[in-house]
Amino acid sequence: MSAELRQSETIFTSLVRQLAELEAGKSKLLEQYFPEPSQERDAFEALLEKYVHHLEGLLQDQKDRERVNGEVPFVTIGSAVEVVDAEAEEVFKYRIVNPEKVNPVAGDISYLSPVGKSLLLKKVGDEVTVKAPGGVFRYRIKAIEWADAV
Repeated sequence: MSAELRQSETIFTSLVRQLAELEAGKSKLLEQYFPEPSQERDAFEALLEKYVHHLEGLLQDQKDRERVNGEVPFVTIGSAVEVVDAEAEEVFKYRIVNPEKVNPVAGDISYLSPVGKSLLLKKVGDEVTVKAPGGVFRYRIKAIEWADAV
C-alpha cells in the first residue's frame, strides 16, 4: 500500500471518528462551553450543524479514499491552516484542535476560539475577518493540510 493511500485512509478514518464524536457529544459540548442561552451559543450550534453536514458530504464523496491524497478541501478540526495577514503580509500556521488539546507552542488553536470558528469550513483563497479580543484581523487562506492533532 502506498504512503499516500495510507495517509488517505488515516484522514478518512479520523474524520469518520470525529463526525461520530461530534454527533454523539453535541449536547454535552454546548452545555460545557455555552451553558446559558445566548446568541453566541446559537451561532456556534448553527456552525456545528453546518460543519457536520459538510463533513458528512465530504465523507460520502470520499468513498474512493484515494482522492483525499493527504489534503482536505476545506478547513476541518484536525487540519493545519496557513494564513496570510492581509495587512501585515505575515504568514501564520495554525492547527485547529479540540479545546482540551490546545498546545499554543505548537501553533494549536481551539475550534471554539474566534480564529478557529472563523476558519472552519473555509477553502484555500478564502478571506476571513476575525473579531478577537486583540482586535479585528483579516486573513487569506494560503494552504490547508491534514495534521490530525485533535
